Amino acid sequence: MFTQFSIPVLHPSFELLKRSARVLHFIAASVIAVNAWHELQVQDSSRMLAITQLIIAADIYLLIFLGGNVLEAMPRINLIFRLIESLALMGIWFMLMSDGYYILSLVHLLLSGGYFFLFYREWRVVKSEAVDISQTGVTLPNFIKDAEISWADIKAIVPHYRSIVIETLRRQKIEFTLRENLKMEELQQIDDFCQKHLSNR
Repeated sequence: MFTQFSIPVLHPSFELLKRSARVLHFIAASVIAVNAWHELQVQDSSRMLAITQLIIAADIYLLIFLGGNVLEAMPRINLIFRLIESLALMGIWFMLMSDGYYILSLVHLLLSGGYFFLFYREWRVVKSEAVDISQTGVTLPNFIKDAEISWADIKAIVPHYRSIVIETLRRQKIEFTLRENLKMEELQQIDDFCQKHLSNR
């Protein structure tokens, strides 16, 4: 599907996820560090594996406390660490499962699945956090799955310099704040394109 206009927006759910990045990294690092400490206390455990986990946890703590605004300024760094956390938690799940700690292993499996889901969503955010307007309708960013609205279901699209408002025939009003103000010519082009498709329904 050819996208005529892709307008970067601020999505409330995505912004909340970005603001929660430090807390989520802290939780993952703490779980990994506690598991590594436990492994060091067990006689027959692998010291190398425990030390590796401690190094991973230390790297995450450094990112949290000394990274400044790196997580917000460079979202791809956040993605890399989220993937590392997901894989580390999956490794802990496998290790606990092998040792017969079934309840603890289930907890780590759920944590790993949750962090893989967060990784997927953050990857989607980095890839595209925009309202896409095309020949077939409008695609809206969403936390679970992007929503597609055809022109037949749209009552009006009102672009402003700092926001865009979409009204559906079901009396639903959707408004997004734009990442950057639209220029006069962009505003006119988007409005003309939308009016043309709304009048041709």
